[in-house]
Amino acid sequence: MYNQILKKIEFFSLLNADEIEQINNSCQIVTLNRDNILFYEGDLAKSFYILLEGSLKLYKIGSSGNEIIMHHFVQPTLLAEMATFQNDSFPATAISTSQVTKIAILDKEIFISLLQSNGNLSFHIIGSLISKMKSLEQTIHKNLVYDARQRICALLKDNPKILIDKKHSFVAKILNMAPETLSRNIRKLREKGYLDKNNIVINDSFDELLE
Repeated sequence: MYNQILKKIEFFSLLNADEIEQINNSCQIVTLNRDNILFYEGDLAKSFYILLEGSLKLYKIGSSGNEIIMHHFVQPTLLAEMATFQNDSFPATAISTSQVTKIAILDKEIFISLLQSNGNLSFHIIGSLISKMKSLEQTIHKNLVYDARQRICALLKDNPKILIDKKHSFVAKILNMAPETLSRNIRKLREKGYLDKNNIVINDSFDELLE
């Protein structure tokens, strides 16, 4: 049923039709509504999770009780694979951020069997893990080193249309800041000529603000 969606995921694009069908038939499909938890930080990772539809937020709770967003998943992807490979606990909590989110839960033994029989797939999972580690490093760097305006500029550099496509409350959560802080800094970016009155990027020279 979800064969075509699985093929769109970079990791599974290397599989042949029979292997895709094997995964499809081996998955348990769960449906989450908005704010439903997929897994909690500290839970033991026993299976692989594939986001098929909808969106998920990965977050941690800081020492002061504040929510620290680690990543937003908004397209079909494999997630939390590192913890499952290592027989470890989840490093963060995953929660649905869309009205309907569909997740395929894949048995670990089936997935490992596919990796053992497909050398190219094993190399691909290494690449996937490295990419996600780099993304996590960037998230940590931005939260620890960048001030509020720099975090906004870094986000606009990667996604120039996000202030148009998403509500400001959503963007503020991504950036781990109060909506008021976001609005104040957007106004300053408009005053400096980086955004027009509709928050469309008209000057993308954000590097000078990120130094």
